[in-house]
Amino acid sequence: MSLGTDKLKEQFQKSKKARRAWSTYKWFDRIRNWQDWYNWISAFLQTKAGAVAALGTTAVLTTTAVVVHNAVVDPYAAPYVPTEVAPLVAPEPVRQTKGTLIFEIEGQDKAGRRGTFDVVVAKKQFLWVRGSAEELEKDGKIISGAELTGDVLDQEVRDGLASAREIIAVGTASQEGDPAQERARAARRAARTAELVSAAIGASIPISTLNLGQYSGKRPAEDAGSATNWQRPFMVIAVKELEPEANLGEALADAMTGKEKLPSPASYSVFELTKVR
Repeated sequence: MSLGTDKLKEQFQKSKKARRAWSTYKWFDRIRNWQDWYNWISAFLQTKAGAVAALGTTAVLTTTAVVVHNAVVDPYAAPYVPTEVAPLVAPEPVRQTKGTLIFEIEGQDKAGRRGTFDVVVAKKQFLWVRGSAEELEKDGKIISGAELTGDVLDQEVRDGLASAREIIAVGTASQEGDPAQERARAARRAARTAELVSAAIGASIPISTLNLGQYSGKRPAEDAGSATNWQRPFMVIAVKELEPEANLGEALADAMTGKEKLPSPASYSVFELTKVR
């Protein structure tokens, strides 16, 4: 009988401690400052009473720990809205021709006025010859201006450019070499592109050049050991729409920013837009 009575007493004491722990939890639920709650729980569990309660009421304290970890104690606080970092946008070409990929992009100037653009990028087998502002290559072999016009500025591309408000011929240089020399080379490439385009479209369409200068951005990890040809594409931009009084340069720079498959102004040394005609 004595042994049975002792067991009953022990169970009663455990039950009593469990109720005390639950009451303590409910009291903490009213605390508005979660940091005070967390600090008190930590101190309590280090005491003898806390240790006993932890052993005797595992389920209760496990629930309490989860609540402490996830609690938003202040019901009057403004709801938390996580700040998301906008990822790079990887636009898909809206159409392809024999030698180009064509992307539609849109941007705004600092006053919020909109501009839309078609970016015509020669496929990767067509590139500027390294160190040259006159010659282009196809699959590693130098080609003439006539060949480029036939393969890249074909009739389908010319028809698209013919409806543009303005044409922008882009010049870039890869990361090798002296920055000043490569900036000048990129400007000459833009001018050469403008010559090729002007011969392929009507004389009434305005043409500007955009010198982006030398590539200065980080190289993707997967391209760390590869060539830098992709940093100097042959590229033409057609201005499709531009709201009245919009700043063309600002709207274009905004449209090109954050586009994974297109040159970003932040990855090149300059952004020089110059009227040709």
